Amino acid sequence: MATKSKPASSSSSSNSTSRKTSWPFFTVLLTVLSPVLVATLVCQLDSFEPAHFPIHELTQPPLKALKKNDHMLQGSELVGFKQLIGPEDIAYDSNSGVIYTSCADGWVKRVTINDSVSDTIVENWVNTGGRPLGLALGHDSEVIVADAYK
Repeated sequence: MATKSKPASSSSSSNSTSRKTSWPFFTVLLTVLSPVLVATLVCQLDSFEPAHFPIHELTQPPLKALKKNDHMLQGSELVGFKQLIGPEDIAYDSNSGVIYTSCADGWVKRVTINDSVSDTIVENWVNTGGRPLGLALGHDSEVIVADAYK
């Protein structure tokens, strides 16, 4: 009888082990399937009507973009001509009416525009010693410079 009781106890311990390992499996299964089932129900209850495919848009010839716009610069004026060497970016301070621009020679220049272009004042403001590529104005009107070499 001792031999019969040992296999019975070992089989009951193997059953309890399989029961212990099955709980995490069912927990994971329920946590994965329950959101999928809820999403399926929500999508089925939603009244979604797709728009019809616009066949008439495909039958029209495509619009051609102009390669050159002759009227793009109409009414514009050159500011700082031959005084700004390779300007990269600008930042406009609306409070003072000043334009800051970064140039290829390392200078951040301040351009004050008056009533006409001939009255504009271009002055060397800050030399970064590098290659300033981008400018931005901060919250307190400070000029933030992105320099490629610094």
